[in-house]
Amino acid sequence: MAKHELAQHNSVPLKRSKLSLQAPPTIEPPVFNPRYSDSAFSKPFNTAFRDRLVFEDDQSDARLYNAPYPAASLPNFLESTDYLQKLREELLTEAYFHKSNDLYEFFQSEDLRLSRKPHIAAFKNAIYSQKFFSLMSSLTGIDLDPSIIDLNGNQYHEGCYLLCHDDDIKNEKEGRRIAFILYLVDEDWSAADGGALDLFRCDETGYPVEVTQSLVPVRNTLAFFELSSVSYHQVAEVLTRDKSRISISGWFHGPLQTKLVSKTMPFIPLEPSAQDISLESLLNPDYLSESAMANIGNVFLEQSSIELQKFLRPEVYEQLVQELEAMGSMEGAGTGKALWDVVMGPQHVRRYSRVSQRNQDQIPMTLSRLQRLFKSKVFEAYLTKVTNLTFLSANTEMRMFKKGDYTLLHDHALERNGLDVVFSFPHLGEGRDEWEESWNAGSTHYVADKANLLTLYPRHNTLTMVLRDEGTLRFVRYLNARVGESRRRELSAMYTVNEDDEDEEESEGEEGDEEANDNEEANGDEN
Repeated sequence: MAKHELAQHNSVPLKRSKLSLQAPPTIEPPVFNPRYSDSAFSKPFNTAFRDRLVFEDDQSDARLYNAPYPAASLPNFLESTDYLQKLREELLTEAYFHKSNDLYEFFQSEDLRLSRKPHIAAFKNAIYSQKFFSLMSSLTGIDLDPSIIDLNGNQYHEGCYLLCHDDDIKNEKEGRRIAFILYLVDEDWSAADGGALDLFRCDETGYPVEVTQSLVPVRNTLAFFELSSVSYHQVAEVLTRDKSRISISGWFHGPLQTKLVSKTMPFIPLEPSAQDISLESLLNPDYLSESAMANIGNVFLEQSSIELQKFLRPEVYEQLVQELEAMGSMEGAGTGKALWDVVMGPQHVRRYSRVSQRNQDQIPMTLSRLQRLFKSKVFEAYLTKVTNLTFLSANTEMRMFKKGDYTLLHDHALERNGLDVVFSFPHLGEGRDEWEESWNAGSTHYVADKANLLTLYPRHNTLTMVLRDEGTLRFVRYLNARVGESRRRELSAMYTVNEDDEDEEESEGEEGDEEANDNEEANGDEN
């Protein structure tokens, strides 16, 4: 899997439990459920795993799912519940670091390979022993390498998640072959608490389209599955405030049987500009005067971005919102048909809804006028005036994000460089006037070199412009359960920029820098 990473570690560890860290005497290694090494279990399990069949064992309640790809659940994995409890207690004394980017939000321990706590060390030694690897090979038929240890503790609290991905990290000779998770959750963990391991079905192109199997965490259960180019999965958002999804997870590595295959997304050409329409009839006159446009231009030249609040005339924006509400729902549904009628995927890259071409005639009048403006020559001229850029083409999209939606940084979804122009008209829950930053959801992030450069939140009647150049990427953060029924609704456009303009700007900037340096040197000589 190829994807771009954002900086992820917070130097402040999660609060530890108050368990004493004094090391007790060396302990015996944990005992795994002997049923799983019994040939009466392992042989039929292996056949089912190899032939992609469903397998159930009445004696242990173990289960092998055959779709969307083979995945196993082995209950009562450790024989001793006392050992399990001590393992959990020690795990909570580890230092945890906040991991947060476009793909995930959770807390992860340091490498457990380095832990000196006795129960953790004994577990690590046992699960990465030749004996256990022989067991896993007998169950799966996969040749595994016990010399590579890949093990961490994880805590998912309320609002934490890990979005759709495949874990399929390899080089030309070896890679991750099996992913596994030992659940250390509370005894009463249920589906209502969230945090399920969701498995995705892929379409004929190999892209994930829907969740077809969900494994709810169960204490002392080992879940595992084979990794491949279609092993897409996610950890669903944790919904409970009272419990944490605690687990130990890792990967078993081994030699590859096939060469790597790189998949690419189909390229969709940008739309040409459309007919002209009046600026004065839609835009706030405060943004149309020569002095206002000059001020906008100065800010944009300095920051490469700007946010224009109350962008439309107040009466125009009020009309736009009323027309959407009159359609019958916050999503803009009329006569039983949703305005945002197409769910965009694949889900390892993005998930949100858009207005399709066939549904253009359902767009309310005021919003339709605004969309025509975004495609017009007159708006292109306005953008040129305030940014000092000229444009080659434009692509517009009417988007809506609700709870569970997102976009990710991924090589399968790289955007052309250009000017991002987004007009925001969110639907907020009753009694709310603004999108809550405390939700940590639904914001747009611009990143480069693992650093967050800019964060933008959905705001009523607001236009944002951001010049995205080489190496700068953007994503919309996952909308978690805190957003409730709020919706991020927007008209999003991307204008490709004439590269000669950027060269001229850089040249002007360099000349300005040279003049400043000359002045500094002159001042230095005087001193």
